[in-house]
Amino acid sequence: MKKLLPLLGVLITIILSVSVAFASGDEPEVVSSNDSKIEISGEMGNASSTTINNLTSKDKEIEEYTKALKGNRTNGTVLYYLKQARLYSYPVIFVLMVIASLNYFIIGNKKLEKRENGFRMLVTLVVGLIVFQILPLLFAILVA
Repeated sequence: MKKLLPLLGVLITIILSVSVAFASGDEPEVVSSNDSKIEISGEMGNASSTTINNLTSKDKEIEEYTKALKGNRTNGTVLYYLKQARLYSYPVIFVLMVIASLNYFIIGNKKLEKRENGFRMLVTLVVGLIVFQILPLLFAILVA
């Protein structure tokens, strides 16, 4: 029973993260740089239109950050990637924390080495989470 609950928790977490990732079903409108609509047909049309839309939204965000940082494109690009790392660090660190806690609490009851590895991994992940959340704030304060 002790091993069943964490495994059930991991399965529920994976199912919820997959359902949240694929929840948006909106069709993106693809616009090129000269504001003329691009029509994409064929079986890969949706995937390529999504890719084109993502590239343009990324460039738009970098331009907004560049304007906010007094025209320095390098700092705008760094700020964009720091914010992306901050957003994507939540699910990655959460899944790794589940694995570390399984090593620490469940497998570590029988093997002391696994318990130590799980504890080290938990401490490292907490420090990593703090670093990923504070880096964009420090960058914004120091650069601006």
